[in-house]
Amino acid sequence: MVDFKKLRRRQQNPRPIHPEQIFLRLPKSPGLNDLWNGQAEALRLWHERRDEKDNVIKLNTGGGKTLVGLLIGQSILNEERGPVLYLCPTRQLQEQVIEESQKYGIPTVAYPKNPGLPIEFQAGQAIMIATYHALFNGHSKFGLSGYSQQVQLAGIVFDDAHTAFSNMRDIFFLSIRKQKSQDLYHEITVQFREAFERQSRQGTFDDIINGLENSIVEVPYIAWKNRATEVRQRLAEIANENFPFVWPLIRNSFEQCHALISKDQFTITPLLPYVDLFPSFTGCPNRIYMSATFADDSSLVRTFDADFDSVSRPVSPTSLAGVGERMILAPELMPLFEVDYRVLASKLAKEVALSAGVVILSPSKQRALQWDDVATVVEGDDVSTAVKALKCSSSLDNGPYVFPNRYDGIDLPANSCRLLILSGLPKGSNDYDLHRATVLEGSGTINAALAQKIEQGMGRGTRGGGDHCVVLLLGNELVGWVSRAENLQLLTNTTQAQVKIGVKISNEIDSHDALGKTMNQCLARSSDWTEYHANELADSTFLQPVDERSLKVAAAERKYFRLMREGYYQKATTTIRDFVGKNQNLDPKLKGWLLELGARSAHQSNNATLREELQHEAYSYNKNLHRPSSQIRYVPLSVPTKQAGRIADYLEGFELKHGALAEFEQIVSKLVPAASSNQFEEALKNLGHLLGFSAERPEKEQNIGPDVLWLLDSCTTWTIEAKSQKQVDSGLRKSEQGQLLTALQWVGEQYPTINHFGIVVHPNADATKSVTVGKTMALTLPKLGELVGSVRTLLEELVSETMDRSTLEARCESRLRDLQLCPGQIGNRYLSPFVNAEGAD
Repeated sequence: MVDFKKLRRRQQNPRPIHPEQIFLRLPKSPGLNDLWNGQAEALRLWHERRDEKDNVIKLNTGGGKTLVGLLIGQSILNEERGPVLYLCPTRQLQEQVIEESQKYGIPTVAYPKNPGLPIEFQAGQAIMIATYHALFNGHSKFGLSGYSQQVQLAGIVFDDAHTAFSNMRDIFFLSIRKQKSQDLYHEITVQFREAFERQSRQGTFDDIINGLENSIVEVPYIAWKNRATEVRQRLAEIANENFPFVWPLIRNSFEQCHALISKDQFTITPLLPYVDLFPSFTGCPNRIYMSATFADDSSLVRTFDADFDSVSRPVSPTSLAGVGERMILAPELMPLFEVDYRVLASKLAKEVALSAGVVILSPSKQRALQWDDVATVVEGDDVSTAVKALKCSSSLDNGPYVFPNRYDGIDLPANSCRLLILSGLPKGSNDYDLHRATVLEGSGTINAALAQKIEQGMGRGTRGGGDHCVVLLLGNELVGWVSRAENLQLLTNTTQAQVKIGVKISNEIDSHDALGKTMNQCLARSSDWTEYHANELADSTFLQPVDERSLKVAAAERKYFRLMREGYYQKATTTIRDFVGKNQNLDPKLKGWLLELGARSAHQSNNATLREELQHEAYSYNKNLHRPSSQIRYVPLSVPTKQAGRIADYLEGFELKHGALAEFEQIVSKLVPAASSNQFEEALKNLGHLLGFSAERPEKEQNIGPDVLWLLDSCTTWTIEAKSQKQVDSGLRKSEQGQLLTALQWVGEQYPTINHFGIVVHPNADATKSVTVGKTMALTLPKLGELVGSVRTLLEELVSETMDRSTLEARCESRLRDLQLCPGQIGNRYLSPFVNAEGAD
């Protein structure tokens, strides 16, 4: 018998360094013969730049990133540079990478649960596969800054690096959960009620603490700095038992952290992750970030302090390799009438699950439970079990499964997922993400992050160029968001093409039966469909340019953060002020976010005057930020231009016109008594915008004035107080009218030459006997419903056919008159005078 080991030792050829040469020599499993073109190109480009400390490699979802990362890791080992670590966001992905390495014969070892690190890893004989948390934690086996025991790594490969911002944020989260530690939660949060009183947000604070409000608020940084030491001392008593892995990372920098309050927890987290605490990371000469083509790479700068120049020049092969065939459909964009879209999708899910895998992705557990009548809701470690069941060829388990907030880290190739339903617009994965999304809502920064989540979600069902699935986009908020031209452009070129294909198809589907038959053309591999899809997609291979502006913002935040960490507070403030001053074209909400950072550092340096100046400026750009301590100067609303023109502008913002209806339905769904007062008032403001008026919420933004103000034209305002949650038979009280009269006085001072209508949104037009009704008008809930119906009719007609701009405006103007929605008509049609009613309480 031939001793092949002896023959190999006798040859003693040097180990290859080029990743392609390594691949050729691997003992691969049967059928794994060649690299895809995109993989080969990525490996060649990386090899040319392998001496750079940071490299970003971008491949299509399903384009073979894992193999590329493993080959790069093996190349670093073959150069005998030292240990290589391959990091994944989840344990499930860690298992998948190990399975992949075994298929290709690449030596790997799993991160051990027991103390110590494997000899094979330390000796550079095998790549260690681990989660991000294995390296980044307060008791890292790789060592922390200031400790003698540190592991010098030759290379780190970050898999799914585009998801890292949330993953790394979770590592630096110290949370006091109300369910587990109710007394401690209340003990800490109650200390900050006075701070929210000064912000005139005590009602919101109380509702959150009592579990009645779902939003997340940040403790004002002034109050947090005053109490941070006290909170730290209290938490130090229980830190080792309750927060062992995060406490060492943030215990010395509480004052520079965000403090967030939700109904479920009190959270402390740094402005940005403290990656400088990990010398194995900062000292590593080869850091490879494996990213999807759609990713906003500013997160790599913001999260890892990655080199700006390297990140701005990613390794990005131009190829359709890995791009699966997807029929992307949105039932809300179809000419279907009186349809419960969730019921329709449930029926389709059950039908497809008879022969293939069906998966539903939802933004939250609460949203996922809406599907529990037809699908199994799966979380945590159970996700891995469900995915294995779907992928097992001998299994009869095709779901449907619902995975809450799992838009990445799940590979569902071939028959494991032939129908993928995205139910609702993705949200953040933690309280910081949700807080940031609220503060920066509608900004380019948040929209880019949402686009990334949506791309990730749609990529779960196609894991390669030969794969296919049907994707259903469900929910008015998601469909409305995707339909906007500025948002659609944030998706990759191939996904944009597939969405537009789906819209063309959706316009032809006018029944439940037609939808099922159309989906089956994809699932049954109809040549008519596959040829049409391939032809439409052929011109979508060009690369989208790197968004250097977002990279510059992230770099400025990182520079600011380093200066704050080092105690150079004045320099940190100057950094932010200079950056904003040189970049005046930044999105206003983002500009406000940055200026508030400058106010934070000014406060740290005890410069109250500069702090107030910057906070005022920040708030003028973004009313979701902390309100300044001193009085805010009110800036009157701009007088709206031609009503029909403003509505036409709104509709032209949608690439997919019917998406305007989906967004409208999402807005008006909150104009119901069951909505919170904040939701109702925000929806009422947005209804004003939809009608072509100028609208705002002065009481929320200025702490004075009405709940909602509509400026209809140069002659008329509606000063609106919202009492939507009152009992149906309850009358208007004197105190409530008093609020309106106070608001009217304020509006009169701000708009002295305009006629003002005092309006109360009320269940009815009844007033108690003590009320002198005068000119006070009621927008009753039934009349509000009629108004909403008229706006719906207007939008339905305007999006029903393609029109040029002049025709659109003319049609809109005509229908506004017909529906009595013009400034001179709307009051007569939809408002009612209050009447003193017998028995009204």
